[in-house]
Amino acid sequence: MTWIDLTAGDRDRMRRVLDLFNEQGTLDEMGLGSLRDALSDTLFPGTSYIHTRLRYVLFIPWIYQRLEHRRTKAADVARAARRAEIDLIGPLEESPDPEGIIGVRARGALARLPSSVYWSALTRWGIFIGEQSQGWYHAHFDTLVDGRGATGRADDPGVVWSREPHWHPRLPEPPGGFPWEASFALTKEEADFLRGRLEERCAGTLLAWLARKGSDAPAEQIWGDPAALSAPAAMRDDLELARRFSLHVEGMPLLYNLIVAEHRREILDEEEDEASIERFRAGLAEWAAREAAEDYRFEPDALWELVARRGRRLPLPQRTFIETWSGRIAELAADDVADDTRLRTLIADRELRLKGPRARLANRNRLMDWSPGVGVGRMDFRWVRVRQLLTDLHRGLAA
Repeated sequence: MTWIDLTAGDRDRMRRVLDLFNEQGTLDEMGLGSLRDALSDTLFPGTSYIHTRLRYVLFIPWIYQRLEHRRTKAADVARAARRAEIDLIGPLEESPDPEGIIGVRARGALARLPSSVYWSALTRWGIFIGEQSQGWYHAHFDTLVDGRGATGRADDPGVVWSREPHWHPRLPEPPGGFPWEASFALTKEEADFLRGRLEERCAGTLLAWLARKGSDAPAEQIWGDPAALSAPAAMRDDLELARRFSLHVEGMPLLYNLIVAEHRREILDEEEDEASIERFRAGLAEWAAREAAEDYRFEPDALWELVARRGRRLPLPQRTFIETWSGRIAELAADDVADDTRLRTLIADRELRLKGPRARLANRNRLMDWSPGVGVGRMDFRWVRVRQLLTDLHRGLAA
């Protein structure tokens, strides 16, 4: 990537692309990230793998509202907001439950502020109204503050705003001690507000369902969560598609790592690669047995329909790659997967197509910096993070 100085919106979009490198499974080597993200966004819209705690979606507007009240100038708002977000780290550290603080180690050197990390949630969930980027908000800060007028908060359904607000009119007030005192514990009012946002703006998704029907102790795996399994049929279908896809492609990075380990042994003659080869052969055999034991064969057409429904682009090479993998896996016995020539060629060609001369199978330097197990693991579609957000929400609802 090359950094280009474009508009604030362009910078925000680039930051979201860079965030993907923190997503679990992004180093999939096989170019599956866009499909993983399409499923993740279908199940849990507005979330990200770099989200930590739910109350950040309230901290951020509270910080900006204080700057609006002070009539901070647009030229100074980014710097002032940054200072306020970094200053928030200290009070959160002193709270009873400090797990999930963003920037606790970096402090003043923090590159990605919570506001940047959570801005997509603020717009997707309708907390910041208008779905504009954070850069746009900073650039128009003076106009927005001046145009807000003297209208009060819409605490009564009958109140009519004379000018359209840019923060949700029912955003709860910050606690009295904020920002000098802060914790991740949601009040009941705050949790009710956030559940309402999810149910309204994410209606028909598993996230909205779990906001209403979930608990403060979600299951370790999303496909084992009782509330998720009791969701309406359409949501369960999306979840089952995600589960089946994640299992079906789990063998790709295992086979890729096996091929790389064997290639390293041939080229570099490293003894430790023997252990890696045995490890990946065993892992691939175990995966192939689980895949063969499934009640039905994975058919990619359902995934293509979901991608089209979400308006995503599906590159033909990506589609062909997965369809070829699916067709060949269906023809093989579990014990034959590791040594199948067609599958090995498919995986090797895919890396070469994606990386060109930087492919490990074509570049000795890249081969030397290989870490065994790169990209290996089951896709969880951000559940490890969403699980914490839902825990925070339902603890607040029970407060």
